[in-house]
Amino acid sequence: MKVKRIQASETRALRHLVLWPHLTHEQDCTIDIDDRADAMHYGVVFEHEIVAIGSFFQMNTPKLEANFPYRLRAMAVHPAHRGRHVGQALIHQAIADLKQQNVDVLWCDARIGAVPFYGSLGFELHPEVYQIPLIGAHQFMWLSL
Repeated sequence: MKVKRIQASETRALRHLVLWPHLTHEQDCTIDIDDRADAMHYGVVFEHEIVAIGSFFQMNTPKLEANFPYRLRAMAVHPAHRGRHVGQALIHQAIADLKQQNVDVLWCDARIGAVPFYGSLGFELHPEVYQIPLIGAHQFMWLSL
C-alpha cells in the first residue's frame, strides 16, 4: 500500500462508485475547484489500483477562526478495502504535508456514517446535523494541526 499525490481525474472512478453513484457518468464526478493551484489530491494505491481518495483545498469557513485552513472533500475508500486502514493512511500523509505548508486547521463536511472514522483521527464534531441534497446527512468536523 502506498499513499501518493494523484491527478483530479484519477479520483473520478471512486467518487462515482462510492460517493456519487446517482450521477450518470464517471466523468461527471468533478468538483468545480479540482484544478485550482492549491488543490491536493491523494490516492492510496494497492496492487496497482487506487483504493482510497481524498481531495484537499485551501478554503475558509465561517464556522472556525483559522489563519490557513484546508478543506477535505470527496474522501472515499473502495468497499472491498474498508477496515484495512487505507483511509487512515491517506489522512495521516495529507496531514503531514499540510503541516509542512503551515496549514493550521483541516475541516470537512462528514457524512454521518464517516463521523466515527474522523473522530478516531482526532477531529472535533459540531453537533448540528444538516442535509446535503441527493447525498444525505452530514456534520461539520475539524482538526487543529
